[in-house]
Amino acid sequence: MNLKALFSVQSLFDINRVTMGRADLAFMFIGLLLVLLAIILKLAAAYAPTPVDKKYRGKFFSLFAWIGILELLWFGARAQFVRFFGTRFTALVILLIGAAWFVPLVIKTFRFYGKEKAQWEKDQVKQKYLPKQA
Repeated sequence: MNLKALFSVQSLFDINRVTMGRADLAFMFIGLLLVLLAIILKLAAAYAPTPVDKKYRGKFFSLFAWIGILELLWFGARAQFVRFFGTRFTALVILLIGAAWFVPLVIKTFRFYGKEKAQWEKDQVKQKYLPKQA
């Protein structure tokens, strides 16, 4: 299926009750991939060396987990022929929401991660030389 056919009105809003199309399976695999990435990021956040790393990995975990779960729920709705929620239009809207959430998160990460990490390292050096409070 080419992109022009995928974005046609009939393809976006009709549900084929006979077979699952390649696009439907592609959306399911995207959802599975995002859930797997979320699991990896959750483990990476749990073993993060610094609180700053944990914070940003946690944000990406939230993004990938929610969008992946929503895509898998969409696939379930598609498999059960739910009229509106099973359309490819809904799957594309979910991915667009994910992209709209991803772009500002990446920009914020590039802008603030280095500064927050450097500040945390300075605080660690400061704490090393401060007297211990009992």
